[in-house]
Amino acid sequence: MVCSEMIGKCSRAISLLCDYMNKTSEVKSFIDGWSSNIQFDLSGEDLFAVIFLPEGNVNFKTGRLERADVTFYANSDLFYQLLTGRADQDQAFSNGLVEIRGSIIDSVKFRHAAELTQENHKTLFTALRALSRFT
Repeated sequence: MVCSEMIGKCSRAISLLCDYMNKTSEVKSFIDGWSSNIQFDLSGEDLFAVIFLPEGNVNFKTGRLERADVTFYANSDLFYQLLTGRADQDQAFSNGLVEIRGSIIDSVKFRHAAELTQENHKTLFTALRALSRFT
């Protein structure tokens, strides 16, 4: 099946994560003054991106960025397992299942911002992880 737009689980999950990053004071403090364009090129989904703006806001965008500071490449099913904690992030990266091109510093900052968000909204993200077993 060919779709002109394949909105997938990963893009929906990252979009929700961005919404909650914007609602989390610890994240806003952490990213204040930092700007970065993070592209996701996941097989099985259309391109999407996360844009960190210097004033501490995070935007989700569908499509290809003109300029990405870092790009994540992976299979979308594996990446979803990473997002939901069903696969180990460190193992996936060290085994070459996820490729990163660009700024490693920006990729680490993104991961830390995501972890801060999940820590500050444990109930929501625990429920989403539990629900992800059905997807």
